[in-house]
Amino acid sequence: MPTISFSYIRILIIPVVFILGFSACQSTRTATTTKLLKFNFEKGKGYDYEMDMNLEQEILGMATGIRMATYYSIVVKEDDGQLKTLQTRYERFKMSLDMAAMKMKVDTETPVDTSALGGGQMAMLSRVFGSIKGKEFEMKVDQEGHIKEVTGFKEMAESVVSSMELDPSKEKEVRDEMRKAFGQQFNDEKIREQFASILYIFPNKEVKVGDKWNRKGSMSGMAAGQMNATYKVIEIEGDMVTLEENTVITSTGSEEKVTGSQKGTLVVDSRSGLVVTADLQLKMKASIGGVEIPITGSTKIKGVAR
Repeated sequence: MPTISFSYIRILIIPVVFILGFSACQSTRTATTTKLLKFNFEKGKGYDYEMDMNLEQEILGMATGIRMATYYSIVVKEDDGQLKTLQTRYERFKMSLDMAAMKMKVDTETPVDTSALGGGQMAMLSRVFGSIKGKEFEMKVDQEGHIKEVTGFKEMAESVVSSMELDPSKEKEVRDEMRKAFGQQFNDEKIREQFASILYIFPNKEVKVGDKWNRKGSMSGMAAGQMNATYKVIEIEGDMVTLEENTVITSTGSEEKVTGSQKGTLVVDSRSGLVVTADLQLKMKASIGGVEIPITGSTKIKGVAR
């Protein structure tokens, strides 16, 4: 998968496709310096990521918006020389949704009294999303940053549902609905797509200013698509490598179609492969059920080594 922070959100009746990606654009300082650019997180060390996405779209003349901020802490649990096992923890999750009558705010740091939302689906989503703090999963990642395996989400879903206080008379029905709601946003495939934007970006070789390489990937779900990302080294300053990323999005689906592009910048610490900063602007159109939906978005990411 290319270095596209791609996330596919489907909330209630609105299937929203959005892609996050990163690049960097700064002036060239040297044309001779080279750096080995690969995913090289060190066993036993910790790394933190903050991912902030703002998405706007227009459906039938009505503006809607979603903003999500996710905070992760990562510890390299194992390293066999080929694959690194990353133990990853949700430290905080925030989301605001504004879609006509559908409005919701979630922040794991300030739990909301969902009784005010009634017993409907919005209350259920708020409870499910608000319980994600502290939950963990694992990823196995190679030196190109390719995520080979994700585990832990089935166990996470059960933990989330089990923590809820449910009406005994409707417990099985509500549990099933909560599992479904949780699984639409938190699952193996979505995590692969989200983390590919900061992991699967490396050529795993020495690079210099002007070097380019490609990454290809696909979008899953209702609006299937192909992403073709091109990365170019535009600056090397000390250990920091600045990349320019340009991604073309084309649809592969027969019904729901997506087209567009994303451009941005990312700065990578060549010693570890940590994305220190990333910025992306997205322009896309989704055609769903014969309705064309223009989508714009911005994504910012910050990474810190502990």
